[in-house]
Amino acid sequence: MSQTIAAASDVAALADRYGEAWNAGDLEAIVALHAPDGVFHLHVPGAAPVQGHDAIREAFAGFLAQLEGIHFEPVRLRVGPDFWSLESILTGTAAAPFDVDGESLDAPGARIEVDFVDVIAVAGGLVARKDSYLDALAFQAQLQAGAAS
Repeated sequence: MSQTIAAASDVAALADRYGEAWNAGDLEAIVALHAPDGVFHLHVPGAAPVQGHDAIREAFAGFLAQLEGIHFEPVRLRVGPDFWSLESILTGTAAAPFDVDGESLDAPGARIEVDFVDVIAVAGGLVARKDSYLDALAFQAQLQAGAAS
């Protein structure tokens, strides 16, 4: 039993470091917390999973460039010995075009605030798999409102 508690506390500490790296916009710190063969999948239409540090770095660099000041405000964290799930509010300011339903939507300066959920599998003290879900309809509506102004 104590091994499970210790493992869950280790996962909680990893979750904290991971959130801090994202909120600091520290790409290399984020990537370093992923397993070398880790998988990332943003569950939105047209987004395929990516695997490995190089692909993860490229995907995350794109997010950091597209959403200036990206920030995840935790709402609810659930932790187990080999996973965590985090419900948060994702905020940021659109700084580069986004591909929405096959078309490029450019809304520089649009403020984004959407519900976001990460489900993260942990192995060997690193993120082995990250599945991310966001309120895509609210995200698109905010971009479109920003593009219209």
